[in-house]
Amino acid sequence: MDQFEEGQKIASRYIILRKLGRGGMGEVYLVEDTTCGEQRALKTLRSKYLKSNHAKARFVREATTARQLTHPGIVTIYDTGNWEDTLFYTMDYVDGKSLRQWMHQWGRFDIGSTVRILCLVADALVHAHRLTVHRDLSPENIMVLADGSIRILDFGLAKSDDKFKNLTMVGVNLGKIAYIAPEQHMDASRVDKRADIYPLGIMFFEMLTGRRPALGDKISRICPELPRETDVFLAKAMARNPNDRFPSAQVFQSELLALYQRVRDWEIKRNTFFMRIWIAVTNLFQRKQARPPL
Repeated sequence: MDQFEEGQKIASRYIILRKLGRGGMGEVYLVEDTTCGEQRALKTLRSKYLKSNHAKARFVREATTARQLTHPGIVTIYDTGNWEDTLFYTMDYVDGKSLRQWMHQWGRFDIGSTVRILCLVADALVHAHRLTVHRDLSPENIMVLADGSIRILDFGLAKSDDKFKNLTMVGVNLGKIAYIAPEQHMDASRVDKRADIYPLGIMFFEMLTGRRPALGDKISRICPELPRETDVFLAKAMARNPNDRFPSAQVFQSELLALYQRVRDWEIKRNTFFMRIWIAVTNLFQRKQARPPL
């Protein structure tokens, strides 16, 4: 069964309230869990994929991997099941917008908001990387809530060191192309946590400029309010060779906070410089105005 109807009861427990969205492999519904009265999100795998052992294994892996991760920045998985040939699992209902939706709404973010959001994402990744690599990070699967907190979704492409480690087919491009680390294109089965640093760099650039980076872009030229140290930071985050990239989400977060402090210091120096020029010009104008007539 691919479509659930409003009011329908699933697995003698979940009442369908409405559909939240549809992806390539299934639907997501808002449901009420009658055992506790809480609202949850219920994600399904479409029936046409039930014949694919690979698709089923990946769906189970998503639920199994995420269920092991307990962190305020990662969506919580509650239950898994199979109802009338439909695989499903339930998770937190996140009442917010994706980072992509916020990008469309705001256009460009200021440096403070950018740093805050990406530091929260990096903090969640520090926890996740103890068990797995996400491999599909993008603005679409990072939810930003009204209170400013974030939730990372969709661990379906996650690579872990457990029994699911061989499910990724070598040579298959998984995830959203623009955010995939270069090494993932070559051999997705051998990526490590540095593959999740690359999309953080892409999102940093995109949040500040309103577009994804092109070859040769320097963010300090596009955003002259940013110092050249920002270019150095991005070159490290988006390095094509993972050996040249930040080695972990923790290091990325630390360097991002250090960069933010340098940006603030640079802004103070720049504003002080322009203030001195303004004062000098004002004083010169006042002196000219004060001269007695000849």
